[in-house]
Amino acid sequence: MDGGANGGWGAVRPRFHGAKRAMAPIVLKGLALSIVTLGVYRFWYQTDVRRFLWNNVEIDGDALEYTGRGLELFIGFLIALGVLIPLYGAAALLGIAAGAFGPLVQVGVSLVVVVLAQYALYRARRYRLTRTIWRGVRLQQTGSGWAYAGRSLGWLLVAVVTLGLAYPWMRASLERFKMRNTWYGDLQGAFDGTGGQLFRKGVLLWLFAVVVGLGSAAAFLGVHYAASQEDLAAGRTAAAASFFTITFYLALFVTFPLLNAIEFRWWANGCRVGPARAQCDLGLFAFLKTYLVFFGALLLLGLGVAAVGGAVFASGAFADLIDFERAPSPIVIVLGLALYLGAALGASALWQLIGARGLWRKSFESVAILGLADLAAAQSAAPPANAFGEGVADALDFGGF
Repeated sequence: MDGGANGGWGAVRPRFHGAKRAMAPIVLKGLALSIVTLGVYRFWYQTDVRRFLWNNVEIDGDALEYTGRGLELFIGFLIALGVLIPLYGAAALLGIAAGAFGPLVQVGVSLVVVVLAQYALYRARRYRLTRTIWRGVRLQQTGSGWAYAGRSLGWLLVAVVTLGLAYPWMRASLERFKMRNTWYGDLQGAFDGTGGQLFRKGVLLWLFAVVVGLGSAAAFLGVHYAASQEDLAAGRTAAAASFFTITFYLALFVTFPLLNAIEFRWWANGCRVGPARAQCDLGLFAFLKTYLVFFGALLLLGLGVAAVGGAVFASGAFADLIDFERAPSPIVIVLGLALYLGAALGASALWQLIGARGLWRKSFESVAILGLADLAAAQSAAPPANAFGEGVADALDFGGF
């Protein structure tokens, strides 16, 4: 028997049916209402986007169901602010009272923020899982968020000391923790991937990024040294720094999606829930193509906004209001802000429609699930979690899907 589109014997490949034209009204409405409500509506907007993405994923004829609500996210955010505002206030007072030891206090506060962010990300994942249902069975996550945060902090310090060399083992350790605390009903998850596997797949890209980054940093320092010595070679050094800086950012643009693709394929192939496991065939350049399309659309948007602004000012309609020797007219300021806001909203909409939607589709459709029929015996047991973790992550600007 040949599984055909399902990816082979006994394998089921998810399908994503969410078209851009169906998602566009949700994005445009959410952005518009978020502006009108000064950002309050974004919790409901985020929920609508998630519901669209989740509910358009079909697995073996049945769609995922997202049951989260915007009100839950909003309340979780308010509770998080009630915790974080006093914490930040106490940290500021402690920094003032510490005097000369203020920098040490700042380092301590930064470490606390890192721990809180990791705790929040773990709890936010729990919220999203408990709001995800397939065939009437709810996903769940157990385990301590603080234990995960402590583990994350320890590994992060090791990764920094090794210039990122320990990152694959950090990811493997954290994923094992998360997956063994992940449940589909009463069926437990597990993660079989190893740090060595990820290291072998990504070490060349890591070396490339480190070499280019160090070259850019050295050239940057060279410019400052030459300028301080009034060296005649400062011009050549500045040119070299510019070259390495541009190369560095181009390298980041290319290596980031490539590493993401390598990491996702490694992660998906290591995941299993009960007797079911995944097989991922995501291509190395799959995510890069999505980013290229997004940045291409972003470039066209920028050119369009620039053309509109240039045409308006070149028409002479505001000639009497523009005087570079005086402060700009309020009308000119309003027009400039309107163009900026339009560009920002357009960029956000493009990211949702092209970036987030594209990465979501490619991630699911690159996976074939083996042993899916054995999940039929799973039974839901635990109640859904609250949105406090989501609120902390959002307040710390560490949110996500």
